[in-house]
Amino acid sequence: MGGTKPGRNEPCPCGSGKKFKHCHGGTNADYGEMISLGAKEAQRRAEIHWIQQQRQQGLGRPIIAAQTAGKRIIAVGHRLFQGAWPTFHDFLYSYIFDVLGRDWFEAQTQLEQSERHPVIKWHKRLLVASKAADLAPGETRQTPMTGAISAFLTLAYDLYTLEHNNDQTRSPELRRSLIGRLKNQDQFIGVRYEIRVAAMLLRAGFELEWEDETDRRSKHVEYTATYPRTGKAFGVECKIRNQDAAKKANQHLGKFAGLVSDALRKTTPHDRLIFVDLNTKAYPYAPGGPRDWRAISINTLRKLEGQPKAATLPPAVVFITNYPDHHHLDSQVPDAGAIIEGFKIDDYRTGRLLTLTQKIEKRAHNSEVEALLASIQEHVDLPSTFEGEIPGLPSNRLLIGHRYQMDDATVGTLEDACVMDDNAKVALIIDRDEGGRAIYTNQLSPEEFAAWKRYPETFFGQIRQRPGPINDPIEFYDRLKAVYARTPKENLLQFMGEHGDRFAALTQPELLDVYVQGIVNSVMERAGPQEVPVHIQRMRPPPNRDSKQ
Repeated sequence: MGGTKPGRNEPCPCGSGKKFKHCHGGTNADYGEMISLGAKEAQRRAEIHWIQQQRQQGLGRPIIAAQTAGKRIIAVGHRLFQGAWPTFHDFLYSYIFDVLGRDWFEAQTQLEQSERHPVIKWHKRLLVASKAADLAPGETRQTPMTGAISAFLTLAYDLYTLEHNNDQTRSPELRRSLIGRLKNQDQFIGVRYEIRVAAMLLRAGFELEWEDETDRRSKHVEYTATYPRTGKAFGVECKIRNQDAAKKANQHLGKFAGLVSDALRKTTPHDRLIFVDLNTKAYPYAPGGPRDWRAISINTLRKLEGQPKAATLPPAVVFITNYPDHHHLDSQVPDAGAIIEGFKIDDYRTGRLLTLTQKIEKRAHNSEVEALLASIQEHVDLPSTFEGEIPGLPSNRLLIGHRYQMDDATVGTLEDACVMDDNAKVALIIDRDEGGRAIYTNQLSPEEFAAWKRYPETFFGQIRQRPGPINDPIEFYDRLKAVYARTPKENLLQFMGEHGDRFAALTQPELLDVYVQGIVNSVMERAGPQEVPVHIQRMRPPPNRDSKQ
């Protein structure tokens, strides 16, 4: 394992949770066993960090950081940064000053308030919020993410993502061009959204190639996004509604259909991914209500599709987003996010009921879009740690394999744990030092409970199957397939009983698929027909036309 011999009171390297003197540091220590167990423990921790890191950072290039001599060294693309940043948020704050230039920030602050760039206005409110938190030097604490803080740090993170994944953007001089346009207030809103979408694609594992902005011979898309796992490329176009939502023309999501139509007319040899941000103030989500931007925008898109002038427009997968941080600078944003809808593509019609087989085929046929959608839904928060650690957890958190003293003075090793309900109560199985096992209950703190909901597979220090009810048939299918993945073909045929003879000629993977689909379909039949929410039932139906599958 290398390194020096641990102190007697330090944790044993084998991962038992015991002190070294009570484990492999005793008089009859088996150092070979300690090294073997320590290697397995290191591998386990690496796997846990990898899972949590992907959950936080996505599939692009991970954060590369190292701690040395009280300083942290961070690699961003081909550059190195050094500083005393306790969290990744602190680094992002410093990083955006480097990217946009401290001289630029200083010059902007000398302008009248009304003339200042939006980034400067966000920064001023961030400083006010930081002062109100009254943190001591080096102290970290979770604080409410206001719109201003989110807008400022998210821009920094998206810029970091582009530079850190520069080998995946394949566009020389891109960074200089984007930053120049970003500083221009007239272009800021549009280029900010272009950067946001690019970062989302990179975190989903895509590679990007920007189109030549100086080529005026045709109207082309923003960039081409290629998914390396399949090699499929998409033309990506980004649009955002006028920032002044008070103007009559922009009320009730006005101009949305026009932006979609304009995006679809851009030239590309590839299938299209269209991103349109509604840029409207957010309200608490009420499905089907008068401010439900999801339902309203889908209805508007379907109305556009049914118009005669849309007959010549190409099909596209449309991502409708609303990231209104700048409309809620001093409060938390009540409802932000993204939805997906097909324009002349039936696979992504909201509310369309699909059989399990159709869902599996859809996922296989659209693996790139499915990966992007999953990433957008998963990677909604800014990572605050550098190596995938779960932030905000106490040092004495519950970890399987570690020893604890319970309230009745019993000391033992935690063998298993299960969160029981929405009140954050957890059942603990303790292997007592005095012999035998006992079940105890404990209470997770609000921070611990939030972390468990975010990282249920790794929260207790072991990689486990994700707990909780399964509401999606395809998720049930995936779990069952993982359970039976290595089951021999002969066993699967036995499980199928008298029906097995019909499938004897299939290979093990083919038979596995048939068997698992059969189980899921049987469960679905007993559960009854799927119900479509009332607000989706009330949506305008898609036009009755031939659609691209």
